Amino acid sequence: MIWVFFAVLFAAVFGGIPVSFALGLAAVALMFVADVPISVLVEQAIRGVNEFPLLAIPLFILVGQLMTTGGIARRLIELASALVGWITGGLGQVNVAASMMFGGLSGSAVADTSAVGGIMIPQMREQGYTAGHAVSITISSALIGILLPPSIPLILFGVVTETSIGRLFVAGVVPAVLLLIVLMITTYITAKRNNAGIKQPFRWRGLGSAFNKAWLGLLLPIIILVGIRGGFFTATEAGMISALYAFLVSMFIYRELKPRDMWGVFIGTARTTGMVMLLVAMAMSVAWLLTTQLVARDLVEAVAGFSTNPYVVLPLLLGLLLLVGIVMDLSPAILILAPMTLPIAEAVGIDPVYYGVMMVMVLGIGLLTPPVGTVLFVGCAVGKLPVEAAIRPMLPYYSALLVAVVILLAFPQLIFLLL
Repeated sequence: MIWVFFAVLFAAVFGGIPVSFALGLAAVALMFVADVPISVLVEQAIRGVNEFPLLAIPLFILVGQLMTTGGIARRLIELASALVGWITGGLGQVNVAASMMFGGLSGSAVADTSAVGGIMIPQMREQGYTAGHAVSITISSALIGILLPPSIPLILFGVVTETSIGRLFVAGVVPAVLLLIVLMITTYITAKRNNAGIKQPFRWRGLGSAFNKAWLGLLLPIIILVGIRGGFFTATEAGMISALYAFLVSMFIYRELKPRDMWGVFIGTARTTGMVMLLVAMAMSVAWLLTTQLVARDLVEAVAGFSTNPYVVLPLLLGLLLLVGIVMDLSPAILILAPMTLPIAEAVGIDPVYYGVMMVMVLGIGLLTPPVGTVLFVGCAVGKLPVEAAIRPMLPYYSALLVAVVILLAFPQLIFLLL
């Protein structure tokens, strides 16, 4: 079953077929092998997307669209500039901090890259950064957004594995802060070596002015975290509250969102949601087939025969995920591999929340690597840079991201600090 699935999937993907349809073809192939009626594909696909927690995805995508169009994102970048623009690296440090702020509202690395990169990369070029250096900082820091609530990858993991999305959201905060620290240190070192980035003087008045403009945007992740952690609403309900909040702030307080802009906001949300939901539908069919054919059980038994030590099994699983992330995009990798590998992790005593955060983080690195690195391609498009020219400047940032993974492997309690 496993060999048939991956053979059909990769043949279809490398043949140029979109991942959603490649998953559908793989599901059809599995149905023939398992002698399951083809009508089950449609039934399981519909059942797969008919999950209440998935409603959070279009709502948080809408939040990202509203923030970008309504001026919230721009104000957050200005606040980041006032906070860290005085550190060596100048706008490079601002870029990392802005990704922390914006990613904590959009939940998408691609949205973060296009929004923050579109503003920051041209300005960084003027401060002495090469295009490759500016793009590498932008795309690396975009990974912070997939760990902070409302992370779309964490929602997907929670849905397919029936893990608490609220706990996943809270657990992702400390790893996101860790990424912020290691990326700022790396930016400091690379900027000093390349003599890039102009430090701006720190001014309390400027910080106060920027905070006064941006504090309404900063309230949003606090509302999400406090609301979920306090049990006032679920992650899905947080999406509705966040969308309403972003709309009211953008339309009536900042007054940058006009009624004529709403059509574009809804169209952008619908397009992104459609792509994600088609992936979910096909992946759920595959997951159902692999589960009913006891593939996950067989994998658990195979790994248990090799080792039951979590300090052996977890690095092996994460190494596998790192390799898969290089050749498969983040969302389908989660949808396919989470139901297959989580039972292995749980069998050796690994907490599903911890594993979910680590899985998203490791697969996220694949977003920055060829041949299918979505964030890498978006960043290069925004920075008008050939993909191959971005690889060398990325090497220090690849190392920094791996260091963060090793720290969380060595000190797993960091992920549970806020739980």
